[in-house]
Amino acid sequence: PKATSRLDTAHFAMSLPAVAPRPMARPSARREQPARRHRRAHRRRAGHDSVTAPAPSVAPAEAAALVTELLALLGGGGDGGEGRMARTVDRSRLERLVEQLELVNPTPKPFATEESMRLLLNEWQLVTTFKPGTADVRFTSPESWRKYIFEQGPSPVQSLVVGAGTVDNVFQVLADPRGSPANGAKWQNVVEFGPPGTSLVIEAAMEGLRDDASFFYRFCGGYFDVQGTWGGPDGTRVPYPVPFDVLEKLRPGQTKGWFATTYLDERLRISRGNKGSVFVLKRPAGYWER
Repeated sequence: PKATSRLDTAHFAMSLPAVAPRPMARPSARREQPARRHRRAHRRRAGHDSVTAPAPSVAPAEAAALVTELLALLGGGGDGGEGRMARTVDRSRLERLVEQLELVNPTPKPFATEESMRLLLNEWQLVTTFKPGTADVRFTSPESWRKYIFEQGPSPVQSLVVGAGTVDNVFQVLADPRGSPANGAKWQNVVEFGPPGTSLVIEAAMEGLRDDASFFYRFCGGYFDVQGTWGGPDGTRVPYPVPFDVLEKLRPGQTKGWFATTYLDERLRISRGNKGSVFVLKRPAGYWER
């Protein structure tokens, strides 16, 4: 079945019209690391094929303790950094920890230096996402749909995607927004789900810096990326059927926005979208070692 809705920055890492894949029987082959090749390719295009850990940011002891508490609350985002998203947590405690971390952010200007850019760019794994002051949205809830259509509530379709048992991991891959859009930099959101090696990739063109901590973007395309047994020896890409240009003409501003980094260190990133959604992300397991 297919379902499309207005865009909202709350995703899998953002709210997006969602197309749920048809149920497919899982092959007996051992599960691969879906979309890993795709994310590595994006790092090469961004000019960051090899990753060297920067010197640890000088975060106050308070910040380090808060990061540890937040990740513990969220279950670390899964065993070994490769598990499923945290979906059921103490929302009031989560919001409080996020606000406290933002007050002690050790990297308030992430675009300022090459050191801070190494902290910011490339792969991040989404641990959780929410919209402060709103109840958890449910796809089957009439009230969730009412708030989405008539107010500014989060997308129930997004809830179906990131809340579904078929979704394994959600990643963001950030290129360097400095010099965009001329340099063609893109921000990618990768949702792994279903059969081994299957992911949905949504791309947004970066359109310049908004300020010292945020950039403008415009959704420009997407596709299903199928690797492994189902995708054949070279993999298969199937276009994601959402006409972003047409949607922008029909509802101006729905495919555009800005994305801010409000906390950043070598372990954790907190970001906020222009519609109020909050994203908590951590580095995938072994990122700095790679």
